[in-house]
Amino acid sequence: MPGRAQGSTANQAGAGRDADTTVADGATALLGALARPWVAFAAALVVYLLRAAWGTGLARSEDAYFNYLADAFLHGQTHLRLTPPHTLDLVYFADRTYLYWPPFPAVLVAPLVALFGVDVSDRLYTAVVAALAIGLLARLLAALDAVGIAPLDAARRGVLVAGIAFGSFVLILAPAGNVWSTAQLVGWACTILAALAAVAVPGARGYLLAGLALAAAMATRNSLVLNGLWLAYHLLRRDRRLPLRALAGRALLGIAPVAAALALLAAYNVARFGDPRQLGLPWHNMHPIFRADYERYGLFDLHYLPTNLYYQFLAYSLFTEARWQGSGIFWMSPLLLAAPYALWRGRQEPLTWALALTCALVYAPIGLLMGTGYFQFGPRYLLDLMVPLVVLAARGLRPWPRWLLALLLAIGVATYAAGSWLWWATLGI
Repeated sequence: MPGRAQGSTANQAGAGRDADTTVADGATALLGALARPWVAFAAALVVYLLRAAWGTGLARSEDAYFNYLADAFLHGQTHLRLTPPHTLDLVYFADRTYLYWPPFPAVLVAPLVALFGVDVSDRLYTAVVAALAIGLLARLLAALDAVGIAPLDAARRGVLVAGIAFGSFVLILAPAGNVWSTAQLVGWACTILAALAAVAVPGARGYLLAGLALAAAMATRNSLVLNGLWLAYHLLRRDRRLPLRALAGRALLGIAPVAAALALLAAYNVARFGDPRQLGLPWHNMHPIFRADYERYGLFDLHYLPTNLYYQFLAYSLFTEARWQGSGIFWMSPLLLAAPYALWRGRQEPLTWALALTCALVYAPIGLLMGTGYFQFGPRYLLDLMVPLVVLAARGLRPWPRWLLALLLAIGVATYAAGSWLWWATLGI
């Protein structure tokens, strides 16, 4: 009788595990729809727009500085013609007002500003850009599967797309509008486009399109050009059997747009400040909390590295007042733990190290930068290295059971849902 009772208990426990597995399998299979780019785009857009409307509505934010720069460009000048409601981080030089951010987002929205004026909603177009980036991410994961870089079934690709769309700092940035969110999301979308071109477009066109997308990324956030390292490795390795002359010609096709963008940015800086390397940061209206550190250490210094590493990778500050400094990316978006797992699992593969080195290079200026991205929820600056990080994660999570993927996704989504609510409750955004 005891043996029969124990067997019955074991059978019940096994049935419970089977039921849990079935639920997890069903949830991840349902999320597999997000592996389709248009579904991913539509789902993300609906969520981001509803979140924006729930907060401050879809009216223009008071920090829509790219609208004002676009207006300046449309009137043939590089300094602002109109004064925004807020002036935080604007540059005041020679009795004129400038932006220190590179200008590509302003070029991108110039047609909207020409049609609707500076009051066009940056919350609306930033949410659209973020949703497009999510759709492009779904397409990139499908391309990585097709070429064998990161073989994943649709369910797992959908889980990863959901994790980035709704369980990462993208959920915080997308509905906010403002110059900081817009710049980060436009730059991220451009890096995804560069990766997609390199992975999915055959022949010389892949080099050219990847170079054009990287040039746009650099003209949005300068350091994003460093994302080109793993793309260059992938393209040159893919075409390694070509004659050297043909390979060099293709490489030049990829480099030329970046070089042209660099020249245009230098000319832009000369026109504003008389120096091709000057962005205007010495004269920007920084938040007072940064002034003392800036005067002592400057904008980039090793002094900032321990704090940045702590708040971007180690801290878990969701339940503390330090939450606005950020928290460790792997605790807040635990699906991305598949990236360090992939680094260990594929430690003998050159592509793994090309991806890891790209992450490290892109992180270098972030780690040395004054400030963690405050005021924020989540380590938002790490969006700059999200493309190679997600590729690593896609290479790592293939053997993970579906119940684990569902659990990690739920943690990430719950974390950022809570953060989004706290953001609204604290700032009304």
